[in-house]
Amino acid sequence: MVRIIFIISLLLCPALAFSQIVRDTSKKSADTLFKITEPDTLVNKINDTIKTTDSGVDAVINYSAEDSIVYDLKSKKINLYNEAQLTYKDLKLNAGRITVDEETQTLEAYGIPDTVNAGKFMQSPLMFQADTKYEGAKLLYNFETQQGSVSMGFSDAEIGYYFGEKIKKVTSDVLFIKNGIYTTSSDKEDPEYYFLSPKMKVIPNDKVIAQSVFLYIEGVPVFWIPFGVFPNRTGRSSGLIPPTFGDDASYGKYISKLGYFWAINDFTDLSLTGSFFSKGRLDLYGRFRYALKYNFSGSIDGGYSRIRLGESTDVGSPNSDAWGFNLTHNQTLTPTSRIDANMAFVSSKNFYNTTTNSLSELLLQNALSNLTYTKIWEATPFSLNINYYRDQNLQTGDIYERLPMINFSMSQTFPFENSYSDTYNKKIYEYFNFSYNGNLLNNRTKKTITTVLNTDSTFTDWRSGFNNTINLAFSPKFDLISFNPYFFYNEIWYNKYVEKTFNIADSSVITNDINGFKALRYFTTGVSLSTRFVGIFSPRIFNVTGIRHTITPALTYGYRPDFSDPSWGYYKTYADADGKEIKYSIFEKEVFGSAPAGESQSVALTLGNVFEMKTRVNDSTENKFQLLNFDAGIGYNFAADSLNLSDLVTTFRTNIGSYLNISGGASFNFYKYDDNVKGRINKFLADTDGKLADMTNFSLSLTTSFSLGEASSVISEKDSIVLYDSISDSRSYRDIRTSMLDEIDFNIPFSGGLGFNYLQTRTNQNSISRFSNLSGNIAFNLTQKWRFTFSANYDIVNRQITAPYITAYRDLNSWEMNFNWYPAGVYRGFSLEIRIKAPQLRDIKVTKQTNSRGVFN
Repeated sequence: MVRIIFIISLLLCPALAFSQIVRDTSKKSADTLFKITEPDTLVNKINDTIKTTDSGVDAVINYSAEDSIVYDLKSKKINLYNEAQLTYKDLKLNAGRITVDEETQTLEAYGIPDTVNAGKFMQSPLMFQADTKYEGAKLLYNFETQQGSVSMGFSDAEIGYYFGEKIKKVTSDVLFIKNGIYTTSSDKEDPEYYFLSPKMKVIPNDKVIAQSVFLYIEGVPVFWIPFGVFPNRTGRSSGLIPPTFGDDASYGKYISKLGYFWAINDFTDLSLTGSFFSKGRLDLYGRFRYALKYNFSGSIDGGYSRIRLGESTDVGSPNSDAWGFNLTHNQTLTPTSRIDANMAFVSSKNFYNTTTNSLSELLLQNALSNLTYTKIWEATPFSLNINYYRDQNLQTGDIYERLPMINFSMSQTFPFENSYSDTYNKKIYEYFNFSYNGNLLNNRTKKTITTVLNTDSTFTDWRSGFNNTINLAFSPKFDLISFNPYFFYNEIWYNKYVEKTFNIADSSVITNDINGFKALRYFTTGVSLSTRFVGIFSPRIFNVTGIRHTITPALTYGYRPDFSDPSWGYYKTYADADGKEIKYSIFEKEVFGSAPAGESQSVALTLGNVFEMKTRVNDSTENKFQLLNFDAGIGYNFAADSLNLSDLVTTFRTNIGSYLNISGGASFNFYKYDDNVKGRINKFLADTDGKLADMTNFSLSLTTSFSLGEASSVISEKDSIVLYDSISDSRSYRDIRTSMLDEIDFNIPFSGGLGFNYLQTRTNQNSISRFSNLSGNIAFNLTQKWRFTFSANYDIVNRQITAPYITAYRDLNSWEMNFNWYPAGVYRGFSLEIRIKAPQLRDIKVTKQTNSRGVFN
């Protein structure tokens, strides 16, 4: 009878026979034999308001254990001991002990006592489900409802962790936490800071909603808010942009940058912010961004500032309205065409003065806009470029525009070249080549003119032209000499020109525009000869194996007629009050200018020198590097009536290892300076003063940089995302808050650079101007957490320090601090910011800013 019962038991519960075998503890057992179908009875125990389903478990449960698997026939429970593992669909569970109840379709998981540390447990339950991790002292789970709870547990957020006395999963998308803690600190056991709430609702990969939130820093409560919503996913998410508060020296107390960030979809977002001041100032900002990878990206942003400090009728009223607008767009239309736009429009410089603390923006003199379409034709020399350009002078209000510029060009082409010929078998005519460039330009200039009655009037001037340029060249290859004749032809078409007359009544010159087609043609021709000499010296000193000196002389002859001759019709004259004939160009106001005046028959001689050295590292390796580059050039104009000899111009550059770069140059004039005529006269200094030349210009530059350590070169995929990944990074049009150093590379413990520049211009012995500047920057790690940067310029001539700048950065693990200080200058002041590192919490920070302008304070 006992045997029959035993056989029936084996047939009904094969797991029993499998589990009761004495197991080798060095191997794991596995069972995938049961499928729970009984109704659930745990639902009311967890939450009696949660509905259950009528369906049972619909997938196989796999489990294993290190020590044993025991099936209890009476209670219908399976007990897994030591290194227990269980998988069900996307659920994976590891624990010291797991109990599966077939009746209730539930499981319980616990840790097991630590045999080394009395009173502690090891192998605490660790569950993964849908990319979410749960860990705690005790874990309950219902297979049918897929609900569960964790006691004294924590779970990973997308960025950060949340802990709790009890974590209960009620649906696949909702968790409830009792006495919950949320933090992004890397130390889960003893976090530097955390948010504590008695009630938390967690929506994985979305948000954490908490009631009655306390912020603790190092265990000390800092502040309390009635509720909090924390982002719980990477990427962009919609939400409020928290403001900053402060007191401005000019506009009173303020709430700055309060707004909303809307992540419309994966390709677009919108941010709207406002700043409100107690003394009559309002700033509004907005930015819309869009991006589609490999296709296009761009942004549209603008700002408006309104200041009302008094009545508009008051004398010298500071009231103003200022606005600014920016647009960027980059798009690849086809593999051979694209469009790029970078547009900036502002009402006046007052917009930057009131809305930014950026030194570069405060020093802006012009607002520039560019819109360009480019097109190339593959396998052809042709290309097209269409450009709109706008230059707004922020000081005068003048606006210069190109509406538009259209450029069509054909690159260098060899029309008689045989594609089957090699370099040595080419016919002489195959070296003939030419290129073409056509440029249509339509300019508009708007100027504000103040009349004698102190009233402003706007003057608009339109100028257009079409410039055709043809370059003809011939470049045959010879063994020793390069022979290159050339012919440059320019033809410009204008729709107007000017005529000038002298008004005897008020001794003024009257300039009139004459409408009508007018063509301007001029050319230049010449020839150049060049060769190369190489000298090699082998000193065999130390490890130097050779020094090479390469000399490249070039002789160029150029001819250009005098296009100011009346026979060409490009220049005219008028008589002044003394009857003197004054020559002028009828195209002097046109977009491409006029033909050059004066005949030129010039010969130019240039001499290039390159010194190189080769050193031996070992028997199989040599290093080659340049010692010195030295160039010199001089010219002579046979057609000039005086001062035929040009200045001698020299330049040099060299490197001392990889640490010091030296460059400079000088120019020398051979003619005597006459104080009476305030210029050079046609007398050589060698004849009058017994010296060869005057040095008229001299420049010298020395730069060096140094570092210890290597910069990190790891670039994550996230770095290539076009749109920002957090609310705090969705900057509005002009953010007056000081920006932080987003990435500090502590792999470089010490780095710096020094620069010295000297420039001297000498018109004559009594007129010498000098400029000398010493610049330096240094960055070093005082510790692994402290990073300091110093930067300054010293004007040696005026003996003053300019633009000193000091920063201090402190890595506070989960927090970071940045201190910026301008100790001198117009914009002297400081800014201090301490904030949480985590991108989704960067707006939780403490700031203090001040400067002499009262922009921050």
